[in-house]
Amino acid sequence: MKKQKLLILWVMMLLTLTACVKSRPKTDNSGVGAEKQKSQNSEKRNTMDAENASEKAAASAAEPAASDFEDIEVWKNAYLEYLSAFEYADSCTYSLIYVDEDEIPELVADTGVEAGGCQILTWHEGTVDVLQTSRLYFTYIEKGNLLCNSEGNMGYYYDNVYAIKDSMWEFVGGGTYHDPPSGPELDENGGEVFEYEWLEEPVKSSEYEERLHAIYPEKQGKTPETYYIKDEISSLLKTGKTTSANHRYELIVQDLTWTEARKACEEKGGYLATLTSREEFERVQAQILSEEKTAVTFFTGAANKEGHFGFTWLEPGKGQGYDMLDLYNALFADYWLKGEPSYTGLTEDGQEVREDCVSLIYRSSEERCYFNDVPDDILSAFPSFAGQVGYICEFDE
Repeated sequence: MKKQKLLILWVMMLLTLTACVKSRPKTDNSGVGAEKQKSQNSEKRNTMDAENASEKAAASAAEPAASDFEDIEVWKNAYLEYLSAFEYADSCTYSLIYVDEDEIPELVADTGVEAGGCQILTWHEGTVDVLQTSRLYFTYIEKGNLLCNSEGNMGYYYDNVYAIKDSMWEFVGGGTYHDPPSGPELDENGGEVFEYEWLEEPVKSSEYEERLHAIYPEKQGKTPETYYIKDEISSLLKTGKTTSANHRYELIVQDLTWTEARKACEEKGGYLATLTSREEFERVQAQILSEEKTAVTFFTGAANKEGHFGFTWLEPGKGQGYDMLDLYNALFADYWLKGEPSYTGLTEDGQEVREDCVSLIYRSSEERCYFNDVPDDILSAFPSFAGQVGYICEFDE
């Protein structure tokens, strides 16, 4: 997987929150823990200058000031100011969730690396308060005003429950369970042996579970459903729509290579489609269905660039584009065929071939589209696909 992950992003985020005016990060002393680490996001990123970025983001989010977003609702403006000032916002993915009972959502910023965790912003009466999670995983009770940051790794696990009170995140309760000091142990049934503590008080496992369930109904907990890259969440906050809301698409069935398809779109005044939000993906899927082109393998505007591992959306005017693995939650998870991308495959005559381009295909059995990696020249590898190759042009109009 891509080896450009941040070594000290957690430190950076913590500094950001500590510096915030009227903003208090809540990181319990119970340590770090989370869901199973995604392999695509498990490596370290390059070291960053944390202090400068944190000061700018904190000041912009917490202090009223003239801005480019004056005509937007105040809470949206506060979130936009935070994103605009945060130097490394492009590396995170974002979701809007409803934790407490009001109609203003909380903003989740997922760093994509376990050490960085998540920042969860809440806005009330002119104040932005930020919860810094330990590692990435959390669940919440929608409009039930409860959030649980839990799990862990390497013999140390935790459950920390929070609520929003008086416009601020407040620690409700929590505990840890971990290997004995002597190291990992198994009981007579082969189960792991842990020592449990609730609010730093030693308890039995049954009491730990009882106390946790008393303050947090785990079965009602849910995780964020949809994540966005920075450009998309910013557009949603500003306009209520994603960046592609007014774009037009052409589904062209023609036996071209990916390189030829890209050039053909550019000659038409567009570009190979870059599907950078759930809404855009579903809109193109609906068009494939309405035009009855579900048997076609469509080239899209994503490729594995030379000297780079992993696929990138090559959107015009966006520099290096959008890396699918770096922005895993928004651009990778739940979009790919099972077992894909494989980066290589076998031709119809059994020869290995590189698969450096991304196609969109429809699976009738599941009634939805998926991404799949394919060669630049599909027909040279799979002659039987003749007449079933196409490409999607996107137009900013």
